[in-house]
Amino acid sequence: MNTLRNQTAFAFPANLAPLTPAEVEAYARRIRAEAIANLVFNAWTALKSAATRAKAYLAQQRALAELNGLDDAMLRDIGLNRSQIPAAVAGLIARPAVTAVNENAVTAPVTRLVPRDVAA
Repeated sequence: MNTLRNQTAFAFPANLAPLTPAEVEAYARRIRAEAIANLVFNAWTALKSAATRAKAYLAQQRALAELNGLDDAMLRDIGLNRSQIPAAVAGLIARPAVTAVNENAVTAPVTRLVPRDVAA
């Protein structure tokens, strides 16, 4: 049974020949190339993340500027007051359920353009 429990961490096969300088250099080059590849990948991931955060920040700043540019009557029409603008942009204010403009729209029969069995 050849498992890791039966082997020590430093058990080398008996026929291990010493490495030549060319083999050591090739191994070092491969390790360095892998390290550089990981560094480039991590830098690219960090750059993409920073760009995404910057884009979201700029969108929030545009929304803040646009809402601050509205007058109080227009803010009342959309259900906000000036003190709620930052919370609304951050998504912390829940929107109320939208009611139908026509009171009869809820009870009126629905006209289907496609038969029920075909739409499914």
